[in-house]
Amino acid sequence: MRKKLESFGHFSRKIGKGMHTEWKETKEIPSLLLNKEYKKAGAQVVDICKMAGLGIVWVIPGGAVITAFIVKFSHRVRPSAFQEKED
Repeated sequence: MRKKLESFGHFSRKIGKGMHTEWKETKEIPSLLLNKEYKKAGAQVVDICKMAGLGIVWVIPGGAVITAFIVKFSHRVRPSAFQEKED
Protein backbone atom coordinates (compact mmCIF):
# COMPACT_ATOMS: atom_id res chain seq x y z
CA MET A 1 0.00 0.00 0.00
CA ARG A 2 2.82 2.38 0.90
CA LYS A 3 4.54 1.73 -2.44
CA LYS A 4 1.36 2.62 -4.33
CA LEU A 5 0.99 5.85 -2.37
CA GLU A 6 4.60 6.81 -3.11
CA SER A 7 4.03 6.02 -6.78
CA PHE A 8 0.91 8.20 -6.83
CA GLY A 9 2.83 11.00 -5.09
CA HIS A 10 5.56 10.84 -7.73
CA PHE A 11 2.96 10.85 -10.52
CA SER A 12 1.10 13.85 -9.09
CA ARG A 13 4.35 15.84 -8.65
CA LYS A 14 5.23 15.10 -12.28
CA ILE A 15 1.79 16.27 -13.43
CA GLY A 16 2.10 19.40 -11.28
CA LYS A 17 5.48 20.28 -12.80
CA GLY A 18 4.12 19.75 -16.31
CA MET A 19 1.09 21.94 -15.62
CA HIS A 20 3.34 24.67 -14.18
CA THR A 21 5.58 24.54 -17.26
CA GLU A 22 2.57 24.77 -19.58
CA TRP A 23 1.24 27.74 -17.61
CA LYS A 24 4.56 29.59 -17.91
CA GLU A 25 4.75 28.89 -21.64
CA THR A 26 1.16 30.05 -22.14
CA LYS A 27 1.91 33.37 -20.46
CA GLU A 28 4.76 33.92 -22.95
CA ILE A 29 2.52 33.85 -26.06
CA PRO A 30 1.93 37.65 -26.24
CA SER A 31 5.66 38.40 -25.96
CA LEU A 32 6.41 35.78 -28.64
CA LEU A 33 3.93 37.46 -30.96
CA LEU A 34 5.45 40.88 -30.30
CA ASN A 35 8.90 39.50 -31.10
CA LYS A 36 7.52 37.93 -34.32
CA GLU A 37 8.29 34.38 -33.18
CA TYR A 38 5.18 32.95 -34.77
CA LYS A 39 6.28 29.31 -34.93
CA LYS A 40 6.89 29.14 -31.17
CA ALA A 41 3.60 30.89 -30.46
CA GLY A 42 1.79 28.53 -32.82
CA ALA A 43 3.34 25.50 -31.15
CA GLN A 44 2.14 26.78 -27.78
CA VAL A 45 -1.39 27.29 -29.10
CA VAL A 46 -1.33 23.67 -30.33
CA ASP A 47 -0.27 22.61 -26.81
CA ILE A 48 -3.23 24.53 -25.36
CA CYS A 49 -5.57 22.70 -27.76
CA LYS A 50 -4.07 19.35 -26.72
CA MET A 51 -4.61 20.20 -23.03
CA ALA A 52 -8.19 21.28 -23.72
CA GLY A 53 -8.89 18.07 -25.63
CA LEU A 54 -7.51 15.91 -22.82
CA GLY A 55 -9.54 17.93 -20.32
CA ILE A 56 -12.73 17.31 -22.27
CA VAL A 57 -12.04 13.57 -22.41
CA TRP A 58 -11.28 13.61 -18.66
CA VAL A 59 -14.76 15.00 -17.86
CA ILE A 60 -16.79 12.29 -19.58
CA PRO A 61 -17.69 9.20 -17.53
CA GLY A 62 -14.67 6.89 -17.48
CA GLY A 63 -12.59 9.66 -18.98
CA ALA A 64 -9.80 9.41 -16.44
CA VAL A 65 -9.01 5.90 -17.62
CA ILE A 66 -9.32 6.86 -21.28
CA THR A 67 -7.08 9.90 -20.77
CA ALA A 68 -4.46 7.80 -19.02
CA PHE A 69 -4.39 5.35 -21.94
CA ILE A 70 -4.23 8.16 -24.49
CA VAL A 71 -1.32 9.86 -22.75
CA LYS A 72 0.47 6.57 -22.08
CA PHE A 73 0.32 5.16 -25.59
CA SER A 74 -0.01 8.17 -27.92
CA HIS A 75 3.02 10.41 -27.70
CA ARG A 76 1.68 12.81 -30.32
CA VAL A 77 -1.25 13.80 -28.08
CA ARG A 78 0.95 14.88 -25.17
CA PRO A 79 1.63 18.59 -24.73
CA SER A 80 5.31 19.51 -24.92
CA ALA A 81 5.72 19.87 -21.14
CA PHE A 82 4.63 16.24 -20.65
CA GLN A 83 6.82 14.73 -23.32
CA GLU A 84 9.89 12.94 -22.05
CA LYS A 85 13.11 14.68 -22.95
CA GLU A 86 15.65 12.59 -24.83
CA ASP A 87 19.20 12.82 -23.53
